[in-house]
Amino acid sequence: MSETSLHKPEGWTARLKVDNTSLRIDEPVHVEPVLEGIDPSKVVFNYVWSLEGSWDDGNWGSTLESTGKPTKETFWEFLPKREGRYHLFCDVTDADGGTLTVNRWINVAGPEGFMRPPLPSPDAETIIGVNDVSMVFNIASEQFNSLKEYFLAMAKGELKFKEFRALDHISFEVKRGEAFGLVGTNGSGKSTMLKVIAGVLEATEGSCEVRGTIAPLIELGAGFDMELTAKENIYLNGALLGYKKEFIDDHFDDIVSFAELENFMDMPLKNYSSGMVARIAFAIATITEPDILIVDETLSVGDFLFQQKCERRIKELVEADGVTVLLVSHSLELVERICDRVCWIEKGKQRMLGPTDDVCEAYRNLER
Repeated sequence: MSETSLHKPEGWTARLKVDNTSLRIDEPVHVEPVLEGIDPSKVVFNYVWSLEGSWDDGNWGSTLESTGKPTKETFWEFLPKREGRYHLFCDVTDADGGTLTVNRWINVAGPEGFMRPPLPSPDAETIIGVNDVSMVFNIASEQFNSLKEYFLAMAKGELKFKEFRALDHISFEVKRGEAFGLVGTNGSGKSTMLKVIAGVLEATEGSCEVRGTIAPLIELGAGFDMELTAKENIYLNGALLGYKKEFIDDHFDDIVSFAELENFMDMPLKNYSSGMVARIAFAIATITEPDILIVDETLSVGDFLFQQKCERRIKELVEADGVTVLLVSHSLELVERICDRVCWIEKGKQRMLGPTDDVCEAYRNLER
């Protein structure tokens, strides 16, 4: 949630409470401003909605526009008529003209559309446990032009390093069947955290426990041989993910069809674009339902239509029983559509952990 001030009020604050942040068309949502430091009878309200942040005709409305004056009603039943992301606002104004605007986002799905799963119960099985994890890298203070210079400096005791703490005491749990997001600015440590979870890196401090099979989409091209053809790389990468040759044989056509690269299977991968490599990597990793799917910015590569196709596949996995999705993306809209909870990491430190809407709104405030 967020608070902005039009004319800062004196001595009171407000926040906006909604009873549901993921619902379907024609399902009402109860919106209620919660006031602290002032009697609700001393203020008036203006409730506003906006679809996808648009203020074009038909995409927004308010109680003030409908009635011509603010209302004294201390709650609002909002009934969405179209699917999409709605931004709900409430302007709270006191007798002195002090106004506070508070807001929340909600996601509205169509009759058969994808709905973000509810938050897991506290007693649900933990499939990823990150406990006080820190990751420290040693960076050489000087640049060496050859191994000879490096070893001479080492022998003389002149080799010095600077400590870079990529992760600094990070802790969170991910429940089975949950869609969990990691957000943060570039270089904040998100990808490093995923590599610790995937077993690519071993944490310097703390522990990370993972239960189940992992399908990692962390670095495009990882596990591929660029000199081999796409067909050969499907079998190679599948083997690295633990698939048997017979399994790849049975699902080869499905992988190729999903990647939409039927005419390029005998071409060396070195001639592929990064988007084409992403297609194959995603198709192989998601041909089955792994216990954990790790996706790190893979959807940012490739054309728009294939990004949508990948997103639909992720949603299918989220809706499947027992599949856990761990998503890193610079697109907050994607995180908000898919994830139940989010961990915000900034400059290696854990900034915030909680429900998607609250964390993403706080992150947007930082971007402003």
